[in-house]
Amino acid sequence: EEERSTVMEAVTRIKKELLEADIRVHVDTRDYQPGFKYNDWEMRGVPVRLELGPRDVQNNAVMAARRDIPGKEGKRSLSQDGLVASLRSLLDEIQANLLQQATAFRDSNIHDVKSYDELKQVIEAGSFARGWWNESAADEARIKEETGASHRCYPLAQPGESGVSFLTGEPAQKLAIFAKAY
Repeated sequence: EEERSTVMEAVTRIKKELLEADIRVHVDTRDYQPGFKYNDWEMRGVPVRLELGPRDVQNNAVMAARRDIPGKEGKRSLSQDGLVASLRSLLDEIQANLLQQATAFRDSNIHDVKSYDELKQVIEAGSFARGWWNESAADEARIKEETGASHRCYPLAQPGESGVSFLTGEPAQKLAIFAKAY
């Protein structure tokens, strides 16, 4: 009980510091096993989980677990002195890493198609199909009926030239991305 009160004093102090620095904080005092709580917060998308125990208080440290790097590789000890600056830097690093991972995933899953058969294969594989498109509601309905995919977006970076529609073979003015919505 004495250790708990010491830890909770440090938690309260750290929470106050972080809130004053406009960093959102939630102290999880639920009486559950740590693994359950860790998983619960990861499923909610919390980027950093801070852990504080009696030894951490004694060492003037706090353990930070990153959501984007699972396991021991994603954990590091941070000093309680200057925690706001360390945490801001860590959050920026996590944001950059998550963006890099998402961009790499997106780019590796977009495939250029030149025919309707290619589009079907790409969609069947669970990827995104990018091809020249004429914006026909009837053609889009046909694609959705036959493949389950629909027009998701027009990339902002259009090549500035025209191409040939993967569906009709007619001249087309815009590149479009098709995919299944889940």
